[in-house]
Amino acid sequence: MKAAVLVPALAVAALAGAIQGRDGHCGGDNCARQVTGTRPGLTPISSRRADCSNFMKTTVVPDATTTTITVTATHGETRHVRRDGALEYRAATEAPTVIPAYAPGCRELRNYSSACSCWGITAVATTAARATKTETVTVTTDACEDL
Repeated sequence: MKAAVLVPALAVAALAGAIQGRDGHCGGDNCARQVTGTRPGLTPISSRRADCSNFMKTTVVPDATTTTITVTATHGETRHVRRDGALEYRAATEAPTVIPAYAPGCRELRNYSSACSCWGITAVATTAARATKTETVTVTTDACEDL
C-alpha cells in the first residue's frame, strides 16, 4: 500500500524537476544563497535587491561643454566676440566594482552579477546630463598701439 502511494509521488516529483529545467546558478552556490537567500540572519531582502539594482547600473558621464567668450576692449570702444571651443569627446564611465560585504561567496563581479540576475535584475546603462562650463577672457589693448 505504501509503495502504491510512494511510487506515483516520486514519479510526479521527477517529472516536475525535468520540466522546470533548472540551470543551477540561482541558489546552487554560496554566492547566490547569500544574495537571494531567505534564511534568517541575512541582510534584509529589500536592501540586497537595492544593492543589486545599483550594481547593475552603469552611468556614462559626458565631458562638460566648454564655451569661451572673448571680450576685446580698446579705449572708448568695446567689442564682443563669442567663440565655441572645439570639443574632444571623452565620456567617463562609472561602473560598480565592489561586491557587498554580506556576499563573500561572490568571489568575482560576474558571480555577483549572475546572482542578481536571479531576481530578474538586468544591466542598465544611463547617461548623466552634460554640464556646461563657461570661460570668459578679457583682452584690453591701447588704440595707439595700432599706429
